[in-house]
Parts: sequence; structure tokens; C-alpha cells
Amino acid sequence: MIINYGHGVWLAAPRDFFLTQCIVMRKITFYLLTLCTLSFVACKDRNEQEEPTPTDPKGTIYFEESDEVFANPERGFHTQIYCTLKNHLSAEGMHDARLNDFKTLYLTSYYLTDFISSDISDEFLQRIDDNMNALRLGGAKAIVRFSYKDGFEQSDKPWDATPEWVSRHIDQLTPYLQKNADVILCVQCGFIGSWGEWYYTEYFDKDMELRWQVAEHMMRAVPADRQICFRTPAYKQQYLKSRGLSVEPLTAEEAYQPTIKARWAGHNDCFVSSSNDVGTYRNLPDRDFWAEDTKYTIMGGETCEKCARSKSEYAIPEMEKYHWTYINDSYYAPVIGLWRQEKKYDEIKRRLGYRLVLDKIYFSQNAVHGCGFSAKFTVRNVGFAAPVNKRDVEFVFVNASNPADKHIFPVSDVDPRFWMAGESHNVITNFGLDDNMSGEYRVYLNLPDPYASLHTNPDFSIRLANKDMWEPATGYNYLTNITVQ
Repeated sequence: MIINYGHGVWLAAPRDFFLTQCIVMRKITFYLLTLCTLSFVACKDRNEQEEPTPTDPKGTIYFEESDEVFANPERGFHTQIYCTLKNHLSAEGMHDARLNDFKTLYLTSYYLTDFISSDISDEFLQRIDDNMNALRLGGAKAIVRFSYKDGFEQSDKPWDATPEWVSRHIDQLTPYLQKNADVILCVQCGFIGSWGEWYYTEYFDKDMELRWQVAEHMMRAVPADRQICFRTPAYKQQYLKSRGLSVEPLTAEEAYQPTIKARWAGHNDCFVSSSNDVGTYRNLPDRDFWAEDTKYTIMGGETCEKCARSKSEYAIPEMEKYHWTYINDSYYAPVIGLWRQEKKYDEIKRRLGYRLVLDKIYFSQNAVHGCGFSAKFTVRNVGFAAPVNKRDVEFVFVNASNPADKHIFPVSDVDPRFWMAGESHNVITNFGLDDNMSGEYRVYLNLPDPYASLHTNPDFSIRLANKDMWEPATGYNYLTNITVQ
């Protein structure tokens, strides 16, 4: 598998040649794979619809882009839930929100107020597990945050727990985070200060090392394939510097590794709410850092005040620049209402996170069971960000007259996390058709969740932004029919 802008070698020959020359074709397929391995990633920096070109092979199939608003996993407007023993998630409610409002994300804010100087109760820990199961059943995922207080008045003190109790609580929460990685989008670092935003703090103001110890404890607690979010770019830079690491933004080569630098993302909880987003940015270098770093790390959050910069004419370019994946749709209500008034709410709803459009695909002109087969397709990302967690890519062949006759061909060497926003990507793949295939097959592109618990659940597969393609019962994107000889 490669991502490449060169044209593949496409095979076309009479049926009897293919039936008698499978060995030759296998060698040609091997040659194609070898040639592809020597190629490199390349992409077009554009958002316009792909048009037929003189160099497209005969038989190329073209698809029409859709502007429909629909649900997709791990992106979009989110609902914030204040999770207590009295307030919990409902699978039925999330299912309805997915169907009616296209919601797939929930910021689950767990307030540990009752345990500020004691162990978290077994009952509360079980509630966390129950909420995760509800997410699984409801077709949604969580942005997770833990904190102790939701106010910053003197009467609300203490605003957080002591470092010792924070450490103990992270230890208690670790098995629940590890167990439920499949339905976690990301984890906001939390714990310190009111709302877990690291500002109004009782115990962590004077010694930054205490903060970094919480960060490192969270690194061990949160599953290695999930990112953790700091409240400002300065926190990530300072943390990296304190550990003797480079404070330059992530590069493609560094991205998505289980390292400190690659796993720390960000959340902006005062987006377009003042000239510096109410202290989120200290200076222009902070903005430059997040603009680059968020190509490969999650960015999300909420607004907190309405100002001149809250208008969509400023907000949408900012979401593009900082690669926004999610945002709170209820806070700050006057800003969300402004976007609705400006008739830009639906555009933001469509473009938060990834939005993948399949422009065209070409298959080998002859499909013979037991022989090599090739496909080349072009996918364009018109969202604000790339997919942020690992994602599988599969071709699925389903017999048109016998749906039980299904064949899945994983595409192993392509990573949709590098299908960057505002870019168009070509993908070439080669695989062998199974020996027992025969007849007409419906062919699909499937982008399922890699976790076994979600892999076959259509709610967790990516829907492409094309007309007449999505099959909600399976989570597959229909491409064409092919007859296998």
C-alpha cells in the first residue's frame, strides 16, 4: 500500500489470458508493490472537487460530493455532561441525539468533590464504567476530564485536592481508563484548579514540578494510543522544556508515537473570546506553535465570551488554522447563537474534525478469483482536521445474490491520520482475490474503528461525504459492482 501521485500500471487483457496466467499476474502484483514502496507521500493542497483528467485510466469511476450534515465518529459539536452519582449517561439518549442532532461526542466532566480528601468510592467508579458502557451502546465517545470544583469564588475553596490525593485518585482511575480506551476520544489533563483547567488552584501554584508530576502520572494512566490535552500551548512547551525535550512543533515523522511530545494535545476553553482567547495565548509564537502542532494532535474546547472576534468570519479561519476536532455546542450560548444567526452553524457542524470526500476510484479491468487485483482512489479532506485516532481501511466484497458470501481485504499500509485537512490524497493498493470468489459483487470502502469491540459496529465507521454511498446498516461506503471470474 502506498499514497502516491504517480499512475499505477493497470492491467487489461482477455479473460482467457487471466485464467491461464495467474502466476504471471502475481509476479506483476509483487512488482507493483515493490515499485510503490519506493514512492513517497504526496498530496494536492486544494479543496475543489476532482474533475476527470486526460491521464485517468479508462473505467475510472467518479463520485459526487454531498453537503449533507450527518454523524461521524470522533468529531463534531459535543454535549457536556456533569457526571455525578445522580447524573449519568443514557445509551438511548445518545442514540437519539446521534439520529436527530448527529452527535457522537460527550465531554464527561467527573467532579470528585465528595472525595477531595478520601478515596473515590466504589459506587462512583462503577458509575464511570457504566457511563463508558452507555457510550459503547449509544454509538458515541467521550472527552474525559476529572476535577474537584466548578467554581472559583473564595467560598468554593479548596479548588482542588492535595498532590498526594490527586496521585491516589489517578491510581484509582487508571484501570477504568485503560479498560475503556475504545470509547475515549481523548483525556483532558484536569485535576488541577477549578474545572480542571489549571488556573484557580489551591496547591499547584508555586511549584510547577508538581504539575508536571500530575502530567506524567496521567501519561501512565491514559492508554498509550490516546492523547492527553493541556489547557494552553505554553503548558506543553514548558513541560517539554522541563524534561529536556525539543519545544518545536511535532513533525510528521514524530507524530502518533507513544512519546511525551506526540501524546500531548490541547484544548482551548475560551476560543475567539478575546484578542488572546482570554490568556490562552501569551504571544504570536504560542499561536504559531499550536497551528503546527495541531496538525497531528487533537484540538477542541469551547468559547467563553462574545466579542468582535467571535463572528464566524474569524472563527472559521481559526478552526482551519488550529485544526479543530470538537467544540461545545451549549457554551458559550451567545457565540453559538451568533453562528446560527450568521447561517454558519451548519458549515461548522459539517467541517469540525475530518470530512472525507471520495472523488474517484479505478479498479483493475479484470477480476479473477485467486489472482491479483488493483485499486487506486483519490480522497479529499474538506474538514478542519485529520482523523485523530487510528483508523482501519478495508475493501469489502459482498456477493450481490448471496450476502453471506463476503470477503474483506484490509489495506494495511495506509494511515488516514495523515489525510490532512485541505488536501487531496491518492492511494494505490494491490491485493489477491480469494480462490472461492465467483459472480457479481457489490464493492465497498470501509473505515472502521480498529478496536475489536467496535470494529463491526456501523456507528463507529466513517461515512464518506458523497451522495448515494452510505449504508447505515453496515457502515460501508458503496463504490460499484464488479464481476469476479
